[in-house]
Amino acid sequence: MATDEVAAHIDSLPEPRRSQMARLHELIRQGAPRTDVKVWDYSGKLIGYGTYHYKSKSGQEGDWFILGLANRKSYISLYSMAMRDGKYLVELYHPQMPGTKTGRSCINIRKPEQIEDAVILDLARETYDLMKDQLTVR
Repeated sequence: MATDEVAAHIDSLPEPRRSQMARLHELIRQGAPRTDVKVWDYSGKLIGYGTYHYKSKSGQEGDWFILGLANRKSYISLYSMAMRDGKYLVELYHPQMPGTKTGRSCINIRKPEQIEDAVILDLARETYDLMKDQLTVR
């Protein structure tokens, strides 16, 4: 695990974002504790949890993360690659996260303090449970 790199990334952020990211990181680690963690570069630095190998229908393939957490200019993006009933989990959890907007596999959080810890824990746990068999690093 690249925990030193992850800690350095979080520590480099200004407050209040540093504390917000640290809180979300800890909740994800509690919800998905058996995942590898590293910093990825995806439109800037991003903390990725749980590496898996994908192959798309168009023939692209590579390694990616099952959960991701990214500091963006005016929000924090939380990514989940897991799907249930044909929808990404972030779409299903969105109603429980006030003041957020969803993308395909991410939810943009402007006010992390409005989201209950249990919701983040549940999202991380369910993502792990749905994707644990695909993990390449265990």
